[in-house]
Amino acid sequence: MIKKGNPKKSNVLFVFLKKLGTIRFIFLIYILFTILMSLMLYWEVSHNPSKHISYLDALLLAASSFTTTGLSGVAVSEVFNMFGQILIAVCFILGGIGIFTFKLYIFQSLLGLRTNLFSGQIHQTERGGSNIYETKKMIKVSISFLIIISILFSLIFSLIFYYDNTALFSDEKMSQLNALSKNNPWTFNPYEESIRNPYHNFGMSLRFGIFHTLSAINNAGLDIIGTKSLQPYYHNYYFLFLTSIIFLIGGMGFPVFYDVWQKIKSIKKDNPRHCFTLFTKFTIITYIFTSLIGLLLTFIFETTAKGANYFWNSSEYGSIGDKVFAIYFQTMSTRSAGFSTVNYYNFTQPTIMVHGILMFIGFSPVSTAGGIRNITVAIIFMSIITLIKNRKNINAFHRQIGKESLIKAVNIFAIAIFITLIMTIVIYHTLPSDLKNVYNESYPMVYVMFEVFSAFGNSGLNIGLTPNLGITGKILLIITMIVGQLGISQFLKIFTFSKSKPQRYQYIYEDISIG
Repeated sequence: MIKKGNPKKSNVLFVFLKKLGTIRFIFLIYILFTILMSLMLYWEVSHNPSKHISYLDALLLAASSFTTTGLSGVAVSEVFNMFGQILIAVCFILGGIGIFTFKLYIFQSLLGLRTNLFSGQIHQTERGGSNIYETKKMIKVSISFLIIISILFSLIFSLIFYYDNTALFSDEKMSQLNALSKNNPWTFNPYEESIRNPYHNFGMSLRFGIFHTLSAINNAGLDIIGTKSLQPYYHNYYFLFLTSIIFLIGGMGFPVFYDVWQKIKSIKKDNPRHCFTLFTKFTIITYIFTSLIGLLLTFIFETTAKGANYFWNSSEYGSIGDKVFAIYFQTMSTRSAGFSTVNYYNFTQPTIMVHGILMFIGFSPVSTAGGIRNITVAIIFMSIITLIKNRKNINAFHRQIGKESLIKAVNIFAIAIFITLIMTIVIYHTLPSDLKNVYNESYPMVYVMFEVFSAFGNSGLNIGLTPNLGITGKILLIITMIVGQLGISQFLKIFTFSKSKPQRYQYIYEDISIG
């Protein structure tokens, strides 16, 4: 005889989850998953021989991987064995796609099982969509597309790792540059140990290729090449350009994938009536606009720098072509990718500030990116244009943007500024008194702000500060990463317990003078 489950218990659980709310339920599962993975990463079974880390560093790495940020207090390639690296990859896969989104894809798309209403609401909250049915279709299309892209690029990157004999792996060169850096701490040293070179090593190349693809498409910014991110491949334009393409794809978000798929489907039916949504238009155009501004400002600040140790004036960064491409890749990487081919110590402080702002903005909503998201910036920018033109309504692409969207965008921007500034001030205040940078000086506040913006934007670019932070600093970075992943509006809903009451009356409207 088959025993059936107790319907009363299942009803009680459903009522509890319904009262808890979708966003709180998602947040609770995210926190529990992060703690579980931190314990697994702290477990010595996941470490290389004679390598040990503190639980705080394990928690920081678990949170950083799951929020697809990339900030870490330890080098993944040095501390973790293959099992540990798989755990980290699982973190940023589930963090990038979404735990519940991934579950929906497995159970519904592959196994053909149905989900209840509460599960549908969770999926809609986690990855967006105009309605539950549309969200399920969007998830199926988007994840199928990401799987195909991941398989293709894993093969391509594995071949690049296997056949590239120009990568910078040399014990002799690394030792020479390390010796030079003792006298000149600004020396750029992209070389890694020869033992890390995947050239003509099929197993290592395959492992590097798969990990790098998954990290890039989820905008995690982590790598297992060595301790210097992608610097050993500084001169490999092909590899870096493909990396920039794949992390661009990963940062666009499910709604954009689904919108493009619908457009392609309409063209195949000889009925190209489907128009891109305002979301897609804002996402692409704002990304291009902000990236071009970031590139322009970076070129101006670096080419006009007068110090001999700055990036543009350093002969160690190669030809002008090498430097131009490095600026392109590094600026694109700020949007949420977190990979680096340049030592940020060689950049000017204005460039560091510009890149910090780009990370603060982030990329697309409902994607692996963090920050305030570019559509927030787009709406605020359009409101400024409306004010300059002395118009009453915010219009874009023959559509009118509601004032509720503007109020929400302004609130998100203001709260994000407040949170990141508070985090910057507190972390700067708690820096160890004996902590010095390569200039043998105390860290300037702009460096601290850069790492906070990196955490909030889920980018992962760093200037070497994160491993040296104390307990307070690392905990605050973890909180910042979580806020960046959920988004300001969703994060605030966690603390909203009272239901909104119906408004039965309105007060008299009155304008007041501002500005």
